[in-house]
Amino acid sequence: MRSLSRQTLLGGATLAIIVAAVALQLWGGPATTRFVIIHSDDAGMCHAVNLATIDSMQHGIVSSTSIMTCCEGFDEFAEFAKAHPEFDYGVHLTLTCESPSLDWGPITPMAKVPSLVDARGRFWQRESDVAAHVKADEVDRELRAQIDRALDAGVTISHLDNHMWTLLTRPDLMAIYVQLSLDYDLPIRYRKVEKLPLDQRGAFAGNLLVAYAEEGRRLQQHNMPMFDFVESNNYDVPPTEKRNYFLQALRDLPPGVSEILVHCAYDLEGEGQAPHVERRAMDAAFFQSAEAADTIRRYGIKIIDWKVFRDMKQRGELPDEA
Repeated sequence: MRSLSRQTLLGGATLAIIVAAVALQLWGGPATTRFVIIHSDDAGMCHAVNLATIDSMQHGIVSSTSIMTCCEGFDEFAEFAKAHPEFDYGVHLTLTCESPSLDWGPITPMAKVPSLVDARGRFWQRESDVAAHVKADEVDRELRAQIDRALDAGVTISHLDNHMWTLLTRPDLMAIYVQLSLDYDLPIRYRKVEKLPLDQRGAFAGNLLVAYAEEGRRLQQHNMPMFDFVESNNYDVPPTEKRNYFLQALRDLPPGVSEILVHCAYDLEGEGQAPHVERRAMDAAFFQSAEAADTIRRYGIKIIDWKVFRDMKQRGELPDEA
């Protein structure tokens, strides 16, 4: 196995984690308290993503990640995760292979899930392709195989989320997503429907918003935590604008529990490249920087992970419940 650690001089970043851990002694706090999970998606995609994700957790302020168990880098990352249970891991449920240069598809034998793949035998490239083609029973079969692969590898899982939001493109896929949460007793990435801004509500065509609200109620009935805010618009921000974008995003975090989704990778010579690696490299650089840690501390934001999020919910200590 290749080395999965780099020496990085980031004293401020390490301090931020310590400060956040101490601050969590006062979990509930007033309704104005701002908590954030800084989450790096796509672990397991390839070595360059694995390395940057691990560095951003060990030497930066990334507090959680989720793993693509169907990708070439899964075994490498699973070995790290099994050896480091102190970090926070989820499964990044995957039904798309978004770039023609990438190559991944179902874990399940293709004959059992033919609707999930294109003519090349890979997952569909776009979310719209998934919505148009997949059969619900095959989706359920494949996603359970992806979760089970992580568990069978000895990875302790705290949550589930989904790659490119594909599970929000049809009501039956939303229902599968929520049922997986309940069956595996794991929270999922889901925002409270009443906290969705108008533009995001408008993005749910037809009966999707009604279905989203109904599935949210199922999560509430089972005491699953849901986010007040999810910042996921940063992926398309040009690399030169990433720093200012993230600084503004941290300043503007609303009260409650938020999640900032980032995608860390390095541009490694001779290695397979993640999509839009220049953007991903800037995510890694910012969230490993002392400036990011200092900003978090200056604004009194408390960094948590999914395990703490779930525990806060069960104890009734979330800001709107305490």
